[in-house]
Amino acid sequence: MDVGYILVQIAIYLIFLLIMTIFLKIALGFFSKSKNTDFSRVFITSFLITLIFFLFNFFLPGILGLIIALVIIWILISAIHGTGFVNAIIISIIAIILYIIVLWIIGVIFGVTLIVLF
Repeated sequence: MDVGYILVQIAIYLIFLLIMTIFLKIALGFFSKSKNTDFSRVFITSFLITLIFFLFNFFLPGILGLIIALVIIWILISAIHGTGFVNAIIISIIAIILYIIVLWIIGVIFGVTLIVLF
């Protein structure tokens, strides 16, 4: 495998992780009782979320793996940020909606399609 390809993939992953962290931080900001909302804690949460998705997609692909991963992610958000399970679900929905809106606006401005959910 080419080293340049690996470096590009790592760079894309880090950019995705940074964007995910920003949207998760904004979504956590809607809940006044959220704890640990500084950027470093949210970055760690985002890293753990991507790691969980990767592991379940690799070892248990399909809808069952996705459902289990989502439940674990909601428990993770609830535990790290003290939001409660239902609020963790709402936070993830808000983050996804923000992601779609921002990418849609950027796509309209530049005339490209940027929405890639999975």
